[in-house]
Amino acid sequence: MNSPPKPGGGGRGLPAYVVLDTSASMRPYQDLLNATLTEIYDTLMTSPQVQEFVHLAIITFNTSPHLVLGITDLDTLTSLPTVTCGGSTNYQPMFELVRQRIEIDVPNLSRAGINVLRPVVFLLTDGAPTDKPADGWMTALSKLTDPQWRRHPHIVTYGFGASSETVLKRVSTLAAYLAESSTGNREALASALSSLLSSLVTSAQNQQLQVPEEVAGYRSVPLDYVEY
Repeated sequence: MNSPPKPGGGGRGLPAYVVLDTSASMRPYQDLLNATLTEIYDTLMTSPQVQEFVHLAIITFNTSPHLVLGITDLDTLTSLPTVTCGGSTNYQPMFELVRQRIEIDVPNLSRAGINVLRPVVFLLTDGAPTDKPADGWMTALSKLTDPQWRRHPHIVTYGFGASSETVLKRVSTLAAYLAESSTGNREALASALSSLLSSLVTSAQNQQLQVPEEVAGYRSVPLDYVEY
């Protein structure tokens, strides 16, 4: 019987970027965000299977993006930094930061002997982009998802509150979920974070990316696929 791959010894690894909208409109849910991020952190720390497969980074964004947790930081942390909400919802600098981190993280994981799978970005947002110029974020997104860039990630979006279905369809490459009008923002955020955590655990169990077919309180947004 073959032994399971050891960390750094040729096992698979999934770089996963949890990207959270922390603009001013998210301030009422700041405590819920922090509590759920702690739950994600605790799950990783207490589940060797998940920690060995999922290489997690957490990025928040409002007027500017912030790297809350880097992929290489997990082993040295005793608790997560606290997330605070405020500012506007600028997508362009966030997409630029995600691309920069992937360019750093994927080679580092490869050098550690990990067979790196295509990265995945989980984006949770309650609003539409506020960038000026308005189309700047689209250029940054195109660079992030450019199929000619070998490291281009899958993107999964969860939208609620004032999120735009058009924007979710534009951003998502794998799956998009939009909260039903009857789902309150707090409930929608809790459901999205629970779904995200479940995806990470299931992906680790299957050693490949798994996303849910359904999310409680959400409907799936059909994506417009384009042949490159």
